[in-house]
Amino acid sequence: MAHIDNADGQGQLLIGDRLSPMTYHVSVEKKDSTLVARVELQAPRDWLIKQGFKRRATLVLGSGDRVEVTHDGQIDVSDSLSIVLKVKDLVYRESENLLEAFPELAARQSGTNKNSIEQ
Repeated sequence: MAHIDNADGQGQLLIGDRLSPMTYHVSVEKKDSTLVARVELQAPRDWLIKQGFKRRATLVLGSGDRVEVTHDGQIDVSDSLSIVLKVKDLVYRESENLLEAFPELAARQSGTNKNSIEQ
């Protein structure tokens, strides 16, 4: 896979019935004729435990789309202070669909990498 672009986005993490502001990172790679988006975020271990996080939660992206974030195994105090949560790879056939899901990538397109995703 060839790396195409990456950006940081602002979304919300839904754990139970609580929404909390959360920054996430998205990177895009081209694989054959598809675009693969990988999303991850980092959150403080103790905060996740206090929120009731077990193994999965919902990340509301900047676009409003919802994706599931997971952690390998249940979090406890023996884990690292910063926990990485990941989204299963998201596959897009059309660049327009990718840019709709991740407006932060579209904002970056106005810079020097203007056509990197659309190529």
